[in-house]
Amino acid sequence: MFPSKASNFFTFLVTIFSVTRCHADLLNIMPPNFQQAMGLAHEIWHNPQVMEETGQQMIQSFQDATAKLQEDHVGIQTVFSAFNSETLSTIKTAIRGTSSRHNISAQCENDTLIFVEGLALRQTWALRMFDATGKPPSGIMNGDIHWLGKYHQCINVTAEVNVTQIHVDNRTHLEYPFTGQHCNLIYSLAASGGNSSTPAMGNMFGLLQSLVVGMCVPSSCSALDIETVFNATLAEIAYQMNKTGNKTATGVIVQCIEQYTDWDGGAIAVMCVTSLLLLLVVIATAYDVITKQLQLMKIKMMESPHAKMYTSDNGLLQGHRVDEHTPLISDGQHTQETVNVKVRQEHGMAAKILLSFSLYTNGAKILNTTQTAGTLQCIHGVRFLSLSWVILGHTYVFAISIIGNFGDFGALIKRWTFQAIVNATFSVDSFFVMSGLLVTYLTLREMKKNEGKLNWPMYYFHRYWRLTPPYMLLIMVYVPTFKYWASGPLWPAEPDPFCKDNWWTNLLYINNVVNPDKMCVAWSWYLANDMQFFIISPLIIIPLYRSGILGTVVLLVVMLGSFIATGVISTVNDIGTSLAAQAGANGANGFDLIYIKPWCRIGPYLAGMLFGYLLYKTECKQKLHWSLVLVGWAVAAISALAVLYGLYDQFQGYPLTTGVASFYNTVSRTVWGLALGWVIYACCTGSGGFVNTILSWEGFVPLSRLSYCAYLVHPIIMMLFYLSTETVLFFSDLMVVYLFLANLVAAYGAAFLVSLVFEAPMLGMEKAIFRRGK
Repeated sequence: MFPSKASNFFTFLVTIFSVTRCHADLLNIMPPNFQQAMGLAHEIWHNPQVMEETGQQMIQSFQDATAKLQEDHVGIQTVFSAFNSETLSTIKTAIRGTSSRHNISAQCENDTLIFVEGLALRQTWALRMFDATGKPPSGIMNGDIHWLGKYHQCINVTAEVNVTQIHVDNRTHLEYPFTGQHCNLIYSLAASGGNSSTPAMGNMFGLLQSLVVGMCVPSSCSALDIETVFNATLAEIAYQMNKTGNKTATGVIVQCIEQYTDWDGGAIAVMCVTSLLLLLVVIATAYDVITKQLQLMKIKMMESPHAKMYTSDNGLLQGHRVDEHTPLISDGQHTQETVNVKVRQEHGMAAKILLSFSLYTNGAKILNTTQTAGTLQCIHGVRFLSLSWVILGHTYVFAISIIGNFGDFGALIKRWTFQAIVNATFSVDSFFVMSGLLVTYLTLREMKKNEGKLNWPMYYFHRYWRLTPPYMLLIMVYVPTFKYWASGPLWPAEPDPFCKDNWWTNLLYINNVVNPDKMCVAWSWYLANDMQFFIISPLIIIPLYRSGILGTVVLLVVMLGSFIATGVISTVNDIGTSLAAQAGANGANGFDLIYIKPWCRIGPYLAGMLFGYLLYKTECKQKLHWSLVLVGWAVAAISALAVLYGLYDQFQGYPLTTGVASFYNTVSRTVWGLALGWVIYACCTGSGGFVNTILSWEGFVPLSRLSYCAYLVHPIIMMLFYLSTETVLFFSDLMVVYLFLANLVAAYGAAFLVSLVFEAPMLGMEKAIFRRGK
């Protein structure tokens, strides 16, 4: 006698294997012509010279074999004999009985019977539907438990039924009562079942512990119809096997993939708004090129010291020799910025706002590698590499539920090199460090410039305006229209169903503390934390400006409070160290309790503020003794490596105690922040050596500007690819490298477009209205 869960799973497997047995038998009794064609294909594969001579014969052979396969009554009848006579009658009786007892729709019942009869009569359309259904593959014990079938083959099938019109003229004609519909049978292998209305993120992570079988069924059947029939059938089989207990449902969930052809009102409204925005961009670009850029070129030519020229009667330039040594760009007294100011002065407010949408100007700003004096140049390299680390980690995480060799992860996770992937969450802490450092350094400089005064309303408004418009516009486009972008066996009906009711928490940046279990755009928890840290930053910056000691004390007190909160929460709930192992006692969720909460994640931000203050005080000019520099680099390197690779033994079968795990959760992110803070401080003060040379490469500047938009769009790009795939992926090192590079390039390519249309225009509008930067 099996336990309940194991018994149900065994019953489910028996049923699937029984149904698909005919498919395997079909391969064994294929007609001779088909086997000859397969032999010919094998010969061509091993002898490419044969290809040119026999290509047409091969194609014709396969066509003949296919025709023969459809006409071979003996072989096909052998395979589908189980669907004839008594068995066929039994299946029909079972379907009708289930329909009468469980209120299955009459149309679904009728079309299912047509499908079964089509199989018995070896009709091509029925065979294609059956062939499109998922089958048990090799590698089940290695984690290949998602048998998705052939989605597009299924939905392209149309049933064909011969109907005789007895009361008309007794003629027989074809009717097409239904098409194929792809549905997933989902059986949870976890302790508790899932939810039938699974969102996109739920599909990717919720299916990890679920057996998924793609079924091709009549389009007239609803998910509830299929679910009811299948559960009732499994319950009957389980009862017959055990002969004890009641005929209870076995917990199979059915999710049918809808076909979206007609756009709904929300999607149409979004497209109208987006189209108007794009039209504005086109008009602004044309206006920019026609007026500003032509005028800019004219001013450059007129004021260049090399432009003392005049035009002779014959139209040739005189008074200045033009040859290959003539500079293309003026090196005179008027710089590019000076000329831009001259042009801007001739435009009114409305024209300046319009020009903020120009692709020409915004593209030049984004791709410009020039850095002004006082810029912390190494920040650009740190920002790009940190986001690349984020994308690398998400390349694994977002695909983990649709890989067919999940069992290989047991060996993979034991590699010491894989610790950088397991601990890729520290990449987010790098952004917290940079944010805290820049806010403190730049604000203190501004306060010093204005004798301690600062326009605090503008301080908050600029930050909110900097982040929110592209963030909200992306949600506006992504949520209503994503379901129309592609299709597939795992394609979601709604990418983020919680956005409908909880979008306002994103707008207020409180989605990590208000309804965090129903978060709209799940990766936006970082933005909420960063904004919350920014809001309270003046409580530390002002004391730092007044007194370094007082400000440091306040900073350390806040850090100590974060340590206490994290340690207590982690210990009480027995939270693990890695994000993958943060399921604590009594079902506690480490992601909700620690990972996204500001009181547990502020440590790296405070570390960044500390180093930002040091850079402000030293004006990036402090030269440390070589011995102190050596000690600083050694301590930073050892600390960072300990954080990343210190958990290696845990993955070798030596779990940490609750106390040690809590200590790691408490201090690890702050230690990482201090180590990275030293790297930035050393690079900015002339002690960075070759590290500073790498991080300050000017090629990182445009990529750094695009990092915010790349963070917003990269999960959407990954979901678009992973959820539209028709087959599971088999991960290897080479496959991951390929996917990572593809995700990285696609993310930054999409970020460039989003920045051009959504982000840069909003920053230009703010500058035009409030005259920022004047």
